[in-house]
Amino acid sequence: MGCLKKLVLASFVTAALVCGALLLVWIWLGVEIIPNQIRDPRTLQDRSFDYIIVGAGTAGCVLANRLSENPNVTVLLVEAGDTFGAASIIPLISTAMQGTKYDWAFRTTPQKYSSHGLGNNQQLLPRGKGLGGSGQINYMLHFTGIPEDFDRWERLGARDWNWRGMKPYLDKLNHPVAGGDQDGDDDVLQDCKQEELTGEELYETNNHYASILSESDKHASISFCTRKASPQNRHLSATGRLHITEVDPRDSLLAKVFTDAPLELGEQYHFNPARYTIRNGIRWSSYHAYLRPAFGRPNLSILTSTSVAKILFDDTNRTKGVLVQPPIGTGHHQPPVRITVGREVILSAGALHTPQILKLSGIGPKLELKRHGIEVVHDAPGVGQNYFDHLNLPLFVSINATASVTMDKVLSVDSIRQYLQHGRGVLSTTAIAGIGSPRGGRYGIILFGMGSVDEQALRHVSNMEEDTFRAFFPSYQNTSQEGFLFLSTCHQPASRGGIFLRDRHIDSVPFFNPNYLKDRSDIGCMIQAIRLAARTVRTDAFRSIGAHLHWPHIKRCSNFGPPVNSSTEQPSDRYLECILRTSALTGHHPGGTAAIGLHSEAVVDNQLRVNGVHGLRVVDASVFPAPVSGTPNSVVIAVAEKGSDLILQNSN
Repeated sequence: MGCLKKLVLASFVTAALVCGALLLVWIWLGVEIIPNQIRDPRTLQDRSFDYIIVGAGTAGCVLANRLSENPNVTVLLVEAGDTFGAASIIPLISTAMQGTKYDWAFRTTPQKYSSHGLGNNQQLLPRGKGLGGSGQINYMLHFTGIPEDFDRWERLGARDWNWRGMKPYLDKLNHPVAGGDQDGDDDVLQDCKQEELTGEELYETNNHYASILSESDKHASISFCTRKASPQNRHLSATGRLHITEVDPRDSLLAKVFTDAPLELGEQYHFNPARYTIRNGIRWSSYHAYLRPAFGRPNLSILTSTSVAKILFDDTNRTKGVLVQPPIGTGHHQPPVRITVGREVILSAGALHTPQILKLSGIGPKLELKRHGIEVVHDAPGVGQNYFDHLNLPLFVSINATASVTMDKVLSVDSIRQYLQHGRGVLSTTAIAGIGSPRGGRYGIILFGMGSVDEQALRHVSNMEEDTFRAFFPSYQNTSQEGFLFLSTCHQPASRGGIFLRDRHIDSVPFFNPNYLKDRSDIGCMIQAIRLAARTVRTDAFRSIGAHLHWPHIKRCSNFGPPVNSSTEQPSDRYLECILRTSALTGHHPGGTAAIGLHSEAVVDNQLRVNGVHGLRVVDASVFPAPVSGTPNSVVIAVAEKGSDLILQNSN
């Protein structure tokens, strides 16, 4: 008996030590050592910088790198959050960051035309709070738009932002290492034939993420390619800093049947495997690609955990600095800190925060500013208007093949081991296998390869009511269910909303009203996408894996459908409109709230300079005159690259 007790005790101690070691490693992975980081803004009182960048999100990281390349200028990057934890680098658990201290966790106002199956008719608006911004909690899909997107921008007043003007910056992000489409088209991606790199070449000396690989793996030859066995894998790397990985149809059954579907649907359909900004199984956002390499520059200062309360102007409406608010928890109430600027302030706070800061600084609709007692610097009616976003309708498709991500696979020891040792497996992607649309079409579908989901987790990030969730996910209790979601979306929604101040304080969350589905043309557009998803499921490629689409049984839509026999009957438009208005979810792609234009009422001109004042620019998704036909994160990087050139040209 004594031996048994000793054995149990030894096992318990061993397990505790292993768990403790893993916890320490996890904490260490989440710690960033930033030599030029400042946490107390009071140390900068009355300091002056050549450039002040407000917001260290996707665009802010690019700007900080590009502007600080010149050692003769000083740059201050101000961010309301701090560094993200280790969880942010693991692609599949990106949604776990939502609702935490790393998320602004905004909500829309109760929606009149949509969201009827969500709590209080409100959509959740997760926005990353920390260095890297929303690029640290998003799905990392890499998409650089289509020519029509940018030509549309020019027609709306964004001169020099057409396809020809944007192509060099998009190519910089999109150019494959070996072969590929030299015309900037996303249609065709060549097989990867690059030389393999050793561990020392792959990982920079300041990147302790490399420690998730064993020592033997570090010294082995590591292929960038997604496919495990063949040297012909598809892995793309930008000629600059981004690393682009494409799902290989030879390695993913869902990607294969998806890309085979147009053989039956018709060649007018454009179905591609998903592409991610992932490097060897690790998230590779603009934070990793642009900001981290600039950490050691003595002319770049990074002020974290600090909000910019307003931008300051002199009597001639020239920017003279910013007023920042010390972080909460520094003891008794601290007065705001003034930091002066020599050349320009660049707003890169994102499409939701940028219009708030502009208005609090006196740039916005005159009546709204006066209502809150804000002194008007420039009457700009467009600030906070033109708010657009994508909507996605999820439809569950069950399959009888082992091809998707399930809860059982995610929680298995083998998946964790595979990821920690090789940066592969279900944890190394976000489960999106492919994206498709008619060529040049206004709508499209996304194949999200999650067969089973955790009810509490998904409801937590979607705000779905219980009965709505269970109608859309009929196998919610089966943790081994194989299947996927088809997300149907309208690429160019016509509905527009607005962002309005709650009061004159930076800590007060504004009112976000995107007016989803207010314009009836969006219903028709999304119905076309849904019918494309349904047709795709009926192709021979998807029938070969037993695909079956489950139309949701929604009580409020029961008078209109679903069809009794979904294999022979098609749902009515009224049924599809009803489920759209019930449960379509935000695509998390807000933009347009400080749009470029030629006329005097536009918020910024084609140089991204804020009209009516001097020394202030906006560089983020706020300036988009219209949506891009897909995920916008990589386009934001391209806009920031071009914005950096405009700023540097002006300084010269």
